[in-house]
Amino acid sequence: MKRTAARILCLLMCAAALLAPVSALAAEEQSAPNVIELMKTYTQLDLTPYEGKAIYLNFFTEWCYYCMQEMPDIKTMYETYDPEELQIVLVHVWDGEDASNTESVKRAHGLEELTFFEDKDGMVASLVGLQGYPASLYVNKDGTLAAGYNYALNLEQLCAPLDAMGVARRADAQ
Repeated sequence: MKRTAARILCLLMCAAALLAPVSALAAEEQSAPNVIELMKTYTQLDLTPYEGKAIYLNFFTEWCYYCMQEMPDIKTMYETYDPEELQIVLVHVWDGEDASNTESVKRAHGLEELTFFEDKDGMVASLVGLQGYPASLYVNKDGTLAAGYNYALNLEQLCAPLDAMGVARRADAQ
């Protein structure tokens, strides 16, 4: 009988030890970090003007073939969604490049209306743990991270997270 009680006590202690990290994770998930605040605190990228909107961040370089393949679909995405609900920010990481590459990408793909950020020192890329190009981050209207991808996306893949977040489309795009 003592042996059975000892086993039960041991099982309860093991269960408590296993559940403690799970409950700690649940508490962390409830207070997800605010991407807008993190960017403002640790980088020069100020997303505060877009608070209350969904934000799509795309990390690119001009020398990246797949980045350039995404640009026409990003332009279509821009033309598809309500600008009152979605802000697109193209983050040009200066990985051997400079501002002239941004201008070249704008002209080549007709992206003059979009918002660009020059990540000259790579701080934004470093903060998000960029693993390669292209990369996409989707930020909810409350500033929390909704999704992230570290590979090229087609138009359907670019739009799926926005639709899941409930971002409205333009009236003329429906």
